[in-house]
Amino acid sequence: MFSILILQDDLTQSGTIKKIIEDKYPQWKVYIARSYTEAKDLMEQYDFGLFLVDIELSKDQYGYDGIDFGKAIRDMPDYKNIPLLFLTVVTDKVLQSLQEIHHGSYIVKPYLPELLIETIEYLARMENNNKELFLKDSNGVYQKVNPKDINYLEANGKNIAIHTDTYVVIIANYSVTKILQMLPVYFIRCHRKYIINKKKLISYDKSTRIINLGHCNIPVGRKYKEALEKILKLWYIFMVILEIF
Repeated sequence: MFSILILQDDLTQSGTIKKIIEDKYPQWKVYIARSYTEAKDLMEQYDFGLFLVDIELSKDQYGYDGIDFGKAIRDMPDYKNIPLLFLTVVTDKVLQSLQEIHHGSYIVKPYLPELLIETIEYLARMENNNKELFLKDSNGVYQKVNPKDINYLEANGKNIAIHTDTYVVIIANYSVTKILQMLPVYFIRCHRKYIINKKKLISYDKSTRIINLGHCNIPVGRKYKEALEKILKLWYIFMVILEIF
């Protein structure tokens, strides 16, 4: 169960954010705190995989604000590397704070719900970015695969072929949906049969719906075209305005 804590003293804003997340991921648990103290109390009851914090949070009775909360959780061993997303209108203050708070990112208000979801999905999957995968092949043997080496994955019946520059691994009994959840944030599904590594993308032709990965072309399914183009656009915006440390 993935849980998120929103630290925001404006209940209208926090309620809107909560609804956006729950509409997209109804199985996730989203909690709201209005102050540093409330947030700390919730952390004693639940384990969180992501924090959304208003950096302009009004200081509570002890003088703590959103930045203080970000610094405090980095001193906790269990939360030292958990992603933290600041919601802000003041970028200079955020950039100064992020120099002190590792694994912190920000998004500038006002923002589109789509960008918020894309950012949250990115951060929720950050922990997979540097992990090697151990996947069972068609012979029942576990194979080690480094995600950064993967160009694309192709489903064929109950098997999925993992294509790299130097080798192909056939894994068995993994659905496309399941394998996508295991992969880092830079992988995207573009077809019912294909997942591509966005870092390997050379070009995308909207008219022919063909993605060029340099050494091969991958088709984009009609069902995935609109979502793919939106994600590629958001990915570009995301990489421009979001600072990842």
